[in-house]
Amino acid sequence: QNNLRSVMFCAGKAGRGLSAGLAAKLMSTSSNASTKVAVTGSTGYIGSYVVAELLSRGYTVNLPVRGSSSNPSKAAHLLALPGSERLQVFDGGDLTVDGSFDEAFKDCHAVIHTAAEVVLGKEQSIITASVDGTQNVLKSADRSPSVKRFVQTSSVAAIQKYNVPSSHVFTEADVNDWSSVEKGDAYGVAKTEAEKLVHEHFSSDSDRSSVAVNPGVVIGPVMTKAHTKASALFLRDLIYGNKVMNFPCTFVDVRDVAIGHVNALEKLPDFKGRRFILVNDEECHMQGALDLEEVATRNFPGYRFDIQPKYPEWAMKIARPLSRLPVLGSSIMDEYQRTAQSTPVQFDNSSARNDLGVDFRTLDTTVKEGIESIVDQGFATLKKKQ
Repeated sequence: QNNLRSVMFCAGKAGRGLSAGLAAKLMSTSSNASTKVAVTGSTGYIGSYVVAELLSRGYTVNLPVRGSSSNPSKAAHLLALPGSERLQVFDGGDLTVDGSFDEAFKDCHAVIHTAAEVVLGKEQSIITASVDGTQNVLKSADRSPSVKRFVQTSSVAAIQKYNVPSSHVFTEADVNDWSSVEKGDAYGVAKTEAEKLVHEHFSSDSDRSSVAVNPGVVIGPVMTKAHTKASALFLRDLIYGNKVMNFPCTFVDVRDVAIGHVNALEKLPDFKGRRFILVNDEECHMQGALDLEEVATRNFPGYRFDIQPKYPEWAMKIARPLSRLPVLGSSIMDEYQRTAQSTPVQFDNSSARNDLGVDFRTLDTTVKEGIESIVDQGFATLKKKQ
C-alpha cells in the first residue's frame, strides 16, 4: 500500500511547467492512446518514470522486461501506476541478445531507449557492451517498420570534457573528445559512442528520426528498493551516513528527466538529430553528493545526516602527486579521477527549458521528496538528532 501511494505521488506531477499551448496539447491524452511507445530499461530508475509520464499523457506502452515470465514482480510497480491498463509486458529486453526487443517493438510507433549499464572504470568491455547493446536495440527498431521516432537516454558524460578551461559552460554543441580507456573514463567514451551511433543511424533516413537527452546526476523519489541502488543511491547514503562520491557534479530530478524524454518524443521529427542537456538550475556542486547534506538538513531540521567523503581532501593531496609517478602512478589514481575530482562542470540548460518546455524542480524539492519517498516506503529510516 505504501509503495502504491508513493508511485502515485511520484507520477502525479507530470506535465508541470509547460506553456499553456503545449500543456493543452499534451493533455489531450485520448488521442495518444492509439500511439504505442516501447520503453527499454522500463523497470530501471529513469525508465520507470518515463513509463509513468507516458501513461499520464494517455499513451499505450510496451515494456520489454528481461525475465518477467519467471519473475512477474519485476514490473509490479509499473502495473500499479494509473493508466496501467495501457501497459503490455514482454519477456525480453536483454541488451546482449540480438532480437531480444523484436516482440516488444512490433507495431510500436516510437522507442524510448533508457536501458544501459552504468559501470565506471577503465575496461574496454564497458564501451563494447554499451555500443553493442545500442546496436541490438537499433536492429530491433529496424525490424519494426512502424517505429518512426527514437529517443535515446545519453548523459552529460557524452558532453563534458577536461581539455577546456574550468570556466567553460557546456552546451549541446560540446562533444566529449577527451575521455579514453587509458585515462580511466571508459564510461564517458561509451556514452559518447552510443549516442553517436544512434544519430548516425537515423541521420540519412528521411522517414525516421531520433533525439538524445543528456541528464546530469539523476536523483529524486523512487518507486522500488532497487531504485535506491541506482543514482538515487546518493540520497540513501545521505540517510545512512555512508561515504559518498565527492566529485563536482550537477543534479536533476528524475521526474524532470522523464518529462524531457516525452517532450522530446513529441517534438520529433522537428528536433531530429538534436540533443538536450537535462540539469537543474543550480551551479555545479564542487563537493558532489556531500553538498546534499546541507540541503537535507535544511528540509529535515530534526534529523541528522553524517555523510563522509569517499575521497577526503587530505588523501587527495597525497594521492594526486603520487599518481603522476611513472609506472605505478596510474594504480594509485588515473587521470580521470585526478582531473574530475577537482574540476567544476557547468551546463547550460536553456535549450531544455526553452525548446522542450522543462521547468526544472529545485534541488530542495528533489532532495526533500526523494528522501520522503525512500523513508515512506521503508527503505531507510531517518535518525533523530540527540
